Amino acid sequence: MDLGRTVLFCPGDHPRRVERALAAPAATVVLDLEDGVAPEARVQARATVVRALAAAHRPRLFVRVNASGTAEQSADFAALAPVLGHGAGVVLPKAGSGAEITAVAERLAGIEHTAGALRIVPVVETCAGLLAAAEIAAADRVAALILGVLDLAAELRVSPAAGLDHARAHLAIAARAAGLPGPIDGPHPALDDDEGLTRTSLASRALGFRGRVVLHPRQLDPVDRAYAPAPEEIRHARKVVEATGAGSLRLPDGTFVDRPVVARAHAVLAEAGEVAADGHASA
Repeated sequence: MDLGRTVLFCPGDHPRRVERALAAPAATVVLDLEDGVAPEARVQARATVVRALAAAHRPRLFVRVNASGTAEQSADFAALAPVLGHGAGVVLPKAGSGAEITAVAERLAGIEHTAGALRIVPVVETCAGLLAAAEIAAADRVAALILGVLDLAAELRVSPAAGLDHARAHLAIAARAAGLPGPIDGPHPALDDDEGLTRTSLASRALGFRGRVVLHPRQLDPVDRAYAPAPEEIRHARKVVEATGAGSLRLPDGTFVDRPVVARAHAVLAEAGEVAADGHASA
């Protein structure tokens, strides 16, 4: 499952904010029962999220449950069981191993109405989780990976923006090796810093990331633009496809074109909506 470029997180204990998030033009919405909710508000948050799920008709709607091995996660699943099938699945924080994913998958199997329908989006936000990224990505039901930049940066004592490029590259490799879309980067917490949001999003995309967690609807447009193919990328991709469609192995500027270059060109045009994922022209 492709989560798209914008993954909007919303605290589950604010009914009005939940309502606005569900109506926002984000590619994916995540209703939060974990870090975005104070411990004393989690009972209220579960009730709000259950009501929202029961009434929701939105694709790519997830709930972030609490971490594995906690009583809070057990309470989350007990509350969500009747309605979780209205959503796409769960976001799992602090994922540390493939075994954790398997245990959550077993819980989902006992809840869902259609076998295999509910998906898991692990958040890799610890050093242990980063070392286990390959097995986490390859586990059953995993739809995509999220990099939890704030927790991981705190553990490593580095900047979330400038100190985690090695982690981003590692997670992107793990995701693609497992056949997943590029991972989702963590949030840019400075809501009024549009320049920083765009700059760090472009850097993240250059490392193989598909999109980003968004904390406020005002960040949706800048993030969507940053992770979209740039106009010059699209123009170059068109040239590659046109040249190879005509049987040429070289572009007009003399650049050699081989199969990986052609595959990348088709992927760029598919992302831009100009061709389907199989390389055929879009309707």
